[in-house]
Amino acid sequence: MRAIFSTLTLVFFITAYGQSKLVFEKTDHNFGDIREESGPAEYMFKFVNTGDESIKITSVKASCGCTTPGWTKEEVMPGDSGYVKAKYNPRNRPGRFRKSLRLTTTDPSSNKTLYISGFVKPKPKTPEQEFPVLAGDLRLKYRGMNIGKITTEKPVEKTFDVYNYSDTVTMLNPDEMTLPDHIKVELVQEFLNPREVGQIKITYDPIKKADYGFVSDNIQLSSNSEENLSVIAVIEEYFPEMTADELDNAPKLEVSDRSYDFGKVTAGVVLETEFELTNTGKEKLELRAVKSNCGCITYDIKKKGIKKGKSQTLKVSFDTSEMRGNQYKSITIYSNDPVAPTQIITIKGKVEKAD
Repeated sequence: MRAIFSTLTLVFFITAYGQSKLVFEKTDHNFGDIREESGPAEYMFKFVNTGDESIKITSVKASCGCTTPGWTKEEVMPGDSGYVKAKYNPRNRPGRFRKSLRLTTTDPSSNKTLYISGFVKPKPKTPEQEFPVLAGDLRLKYRGMNIGKITTEKPVEKTFDVYNYSDTVTMLNPDEMTLPDHIKVELVQEFLNPREVGQIKITYDPIKKADYGFVSDNIQLSSNSEENLSVIAVIEEYFPEMTADELDNAPKLEVSDRSYDFGKVTAGVVLETEFELTNTGKEKLELRAVKSNCGCITYDIKKKGIKKGKSQTLKVSFDTSEMRGNQYKSITIYSNDPVAPTQIITIKGKVEKAD
C-alpha cells in the first residue's frame, strides 16, 4: 500500500509540476497582410498567472533579428496578468514569414514558444528602381539578357521590358547600336513615349553564332550609352526526329574516362592528362566544340572529325597556380551524336599551398 501511495503521490506531483501556470489568451498570432513600407508590426501576447506563486520571465529569445521581443520584467503575482510583445520589422522582407519567440521563466512548466506569422506586401518600386540599368534613353531591369537554352534549328526571339526615362519620344536607331551579326534588336512598339514602359525584341541566330555551350556577347543600344549590355545563351545541336534505323547509323561518341582525380598536388603544378574519344557509330563524328568552366584548363586535339571506328586523343592541361583547396572542374564536349550531344568530363582533386 505504501508503494502504491508513493507512486500516486509522484504521479500527482509530476502532473501538477508539468502544468503551465502562465495561461496565454493565444500562443500563435497571424498578422495577415502587412505592407513593407508601413514599418514594424506589433502584437501583445497577454497571459495570467493561474498558479499560487509568483513567476518571473527571465528571457524571451526571437528566432530572427527581424523580431524584437519585449515582456513584463517584474514578477507576476498569482492572479495577475502580464505580456510578451513581438515587434516584426518587414523592411526588405517581402513574402510569407513565420517566426518564434522562446519564453523562459522561473517556473520551468511555464516555459513555452510563441509564434507570429503573416505576409509582407513588397514596397512598390519606382521605375528607376525597377529598371536600374542605363542604356542611352532606355533603362532595363538587368545588364544581362538571358535567351536561355536554344538549338541550332532556327533563330529565336525573346522580349525584355524597358523603360523610357527621358523627356522625349525614344526610338532605336540601328546605326547607333553596336551588335554582332547574329543578334538583332528592335522595339516592339516602334517608339516609346516619355516615362513609358515597353519591350525590346532580341532575335538571336545560333547558326550565325557558330558556337556551342554557354556563350555571351556584349551589345550597346545607343552610341551615348556608357554601359555594355550582355546577351547570353546556351546553344546545343538540333536533331530532327529520327527513326530507329537512323539512330543506329548515327555517329556515337564514347569517352575513355569521364573523370580524372589528380589527388593532392602543390599549387603551381601543371597537370596533364589524356582522354580517348572514339566514334563507335556508323557515320562520321563531328566535335562541334570543347569548352571548360575554368580558364586554368586548356586542351589540344588534332582533328575534330572522327571516322567510324576511329579515335582521337584529347590532351588536357590544368594549371594549378591560382588554385587552393578542393577543386572540381569540368570539360564539356559538344558533338553531332544525336543520343548524347553533350558529354562532360570532370577533373577533381586538392591543391595545397606551396611551402
